[in-house]
Amino acid sequence: MTSEAYLMGLMARLAWFHDGHTTMYVDGRAGPTSMIKAPGFDLTLPIAATPFFDGLYVTAAKAEGEPLLGARIARVDGVAIEKVLGSFAAMWPGNNPTRAHHDADLILRPAVLRGARLAAPAGVSAPVTVEAEIGGSLVKAVLIPRLNAREALVPLPRKPFPVEVWRPGPAPNFVHAEGRVLVIAFDRLFANKASILAFVREAFAAMEDPAIERVVLDLRRNDGGDNRLGEGLRKHLERSRFNRPGGLYVLIGPHTFSAAQNLTSRLERETWAVFVGEPTGGSPNHEGDARPFQGDGFSAFVSTLPWFDSHPYDKRIWTMPDVMVPLRFADWTAGRDQAMEAAFAHVNDQPFDDLSELHTMYSERPSQNAEWKPFWM
Repeated sequence: MTSEAYLMGLMARLAWFHDGHTTMYVDGRAGPTSMIKAPGFDLTLPIAATPFFDGLYVTAAKAEGEPLLGARIARVDGVAIEKVLGSFAAMWPGNNPTRAHHDADLILRPAVLRGARLAAPAGVSAPVTVEAEIGGSLVKAVLIPRLNAREALVPLPRKPFPVEVWRPGPAPNFVHAEGRVLVIAFDRLFANKASILAFVREAFAAMEDPAIERVVLDLRRNDGGDNRLGEGLRKHLERSRFNRPGGLYVLIGPHTFSAAQNLTSRLERETWAVFVGEPTGGSPNHEGDARPFQGDGFSAFVSTLPWFDSHPYDKRIWTMPDVMVPLRFADWTAGRDQAMEAAFAHVNDQPFDDLSELHTMYSERPSQNAEWKPFWM
């Protein structure tokens, strides 16, 4: 057994827990020291891809990967991308399938691709053939795995989303008033505590403006951190004049995970928020607070604490949006944020009744039975 097959086999066993915190890191997202250190795992290809509801698209490239830029990947080493990602999802740790969707770009790492047997058998340093569709034509590129192959990739030109235009600087969290709507972009819960508290105080002040009629809390880029740092904003929203039908909207998606999932669950339980976007990357009740342990040349993480932010009978694997707005490639390139547009325009005609079934039986409301089936499912 090759080292990459052994380690990806271990990853598949960890998937049994259905817990995105109990895992090993392939791409060093938890820091360079957490990345699997074994032969082949440091090799990459000269392209990067982004998953959308309608396909896995090449969004950055260089060298022999340039012909693929902007193309929808159709096959990898002769295997249909839908089959590759379906197999990847079956062995990838997560509370639900959004984690595999979120991490779909990892199948372009040769150690993952060959170790998990997602494509034709070959050595981890063997070339990877990627076929893709662009403008009605099929393009093919033979990519050579190399060290640091992803350095200085050229990104696909695109128009920025409004939230990218509104961002005042490099800070991950910010507040922006757009007409009568206040957008609170909460992207990080693990940043410097003082900076998060300053951001929350700014949000408090902005909510006092009498011209503001609606708050849109954007959690789509928030993959967790310290649960406690979201509590001030959550409690303030709960006590505010926006905690009513039509007053509070929360944008969620596959990146909404861990502490951001906890914040989502508490808002769902305690407020009249309407959720817009795609299903979250975590489940309302989940295990978290993962702690590392060192294996033989790699770091693994195991959850240590249960977080039950919904009721004990809630067995959902995710929080489904009340207004489903999947992210598609054409909207992303055109800079059209349809989820944000929906949160601005939605009309909530629910009665303001704390005893209504939709409010008291929140985990069983019709939207939670909806399907989410991206292109590979």
